Amino acid sequence: MAPNRLLIFSPAAFQLSGHQQSYLTGLGEALTRLGVEVHVFGLKGLGNYPTPIVSHAVGRNTVVESRSAFRERLGLWGDVAWGAGRLEDQVRLLTDFQRVHRHLGGPPLLFEAFEYVSLAAHLARAPRAHRQVCIFHDTNFNLRHASPVAAAYKLLARPFARHILHSVDRAFVHAPGMRENLFENVDPGRRYHHKVEVLPYGAPHPEKVPRLDRAAARVGLGVDTRRKVLLAFGTLRADKCYRLVFEALARSPEWELLVAGPEGDVSYRQLQALREQTGAGQRVRMFPGFIPLGEHRQYFGAADAVLSLYEEHIRHESGTAQLARAFLRPVIAGGPPDLHDYVRETGAGWSVLPLNAGKLTEVLYEAARLDEAGRAAMERRIHAAAVERSWDAAAARVLAALGG
Repeated sequence: MAPNRLLIFSPAAFQLSGHQQSYLTGLGEALTRLGVEVHVFGLKGLGNYPTPIVSHAVGRNTVVESRSAFRERLGLWGDVAWGAGRLEDQVRLLTDFQRVHRHLGGPPLLFEAFEYVSLAAHLARAPRAHRQVCIFHDTNFNLRHASPVAAAYKLLARPFARHILHSVDRAFVHAPGMRENLFENVDPGRRYHHKVEVLPYGAPHPEKVPRLDRAAARVGLGVDTRRKVLLAFGTLRADKCYRLVFEALARSPEWELLVAGPEGDVSYRQLQALREQTGAGQRVRMFPGFIPLGEHRQYFGAADAVLSLYEEHIRHESGTAQLARAFLRPVIAGGPPDLHDYVRETGAGWSVLPLNAGKLTEVLYEAARLDEAGRAAMERRIHAAAVERSWDAAAARVLAALGG
């Protein structure tokens, strides 16, 4: 029987970062439309959730400093200090989480984001009088990470991730390649293959989001250009191939680039230096900081295409590619096999394969010459993909798993 109440554990739920705010808002609102009373639990921050989602923000009112800020202050020790702080926060949070869970009467649990060590320890001692599911947003438990500290942690986290798989009733990943990577990394014997399902990374239904036409969106952002506009949206991270993007942009005079989002393990100062090194010059415009959901339409509306490029070893889904669907914008995808498969299967953009500046330059040349008939046909394909992978579809799958 489907539950009428759900508690979601997501430590950074109230921090102003793109994933936490867009993912939990989208999934939470879709679950409420299915009749579920949704509660979100996390560390206090500046973020919030719309009614009827019920918020449980605990601890001190904290703004989590970006990883790039830790690096700039502490050098090589920055990643260690940043990661240690996250782990310490989660150990404390799990104690408060148990208290809130009991107060709500022990509803089913969804672990939406977590640290593997602390969650595994919690599950080892937690009672099992309720169903519990989790979502793995990243399945690379190996050394293929931009940061050596992150790589070491993810490799050492393998047994803890395996214990999480053992303990939960269902685990979700966002694409078939992520599922295979999870098995390869933490469950080669596939003891838990029956527990792991592919759950589309949702996005708003295209008929339920307000959109702006290109001209109005560009006026709102102060972008006065007749060139094509490329959007790099979301948290700045080292796996997003910024050097490759800037090098291709320097060779593509018909394009301008908008970079919008908060700093992660890359800072805007680094991007400014990269802009000068590659000669991209004045055709790069930067909008630092968290972009609230209500402002997404300006950035996606202004764009002719949206970048979704990652290092080839990455095995996580692109939230930006999903948002692009809601605003009927094509993506330029590269890196993870699942992104190439998405573009090939839906026709919702272009694939950069092989992943290098020369191929991206070719794709930008082709995309700039898409005529109106081609654009209309692509928008129809994007619309179909968006409906199939909407938040409502994702919520129905989660609810079915929680109902047993």
